[in-house]
Amino acid sequence: MTDTPHDPNLIASYVRAAARLLALPLSDAQVERVSVHLARTAALAATLQAVPLEAHDEPAQIYEPAPFPLADPAEAAR
Repeated sequence: MTDTPHDPNLIASYVRAAARLLALPLSDAQVERVSVHLARTAALAATLQAVPLEAHDEPAQIYEPAPFPLADPAEAAR
């Protein structure tokens, strides 16, 4: 077993340990499915981390949710 972030055995070990910590009973098939998705997520993150950013790159806008409506829209339409 190699100790790399994309090693399937390492990912499955992590999933099993996290499941035990959270008291989630996972079958071997469920561990395999979660491991596949976690490996995909790690690959996506690695792709994003590989993009070089410069000081002049504009950051994303800060998320601000819309104001909570004071009335139910369904009732306001009546």
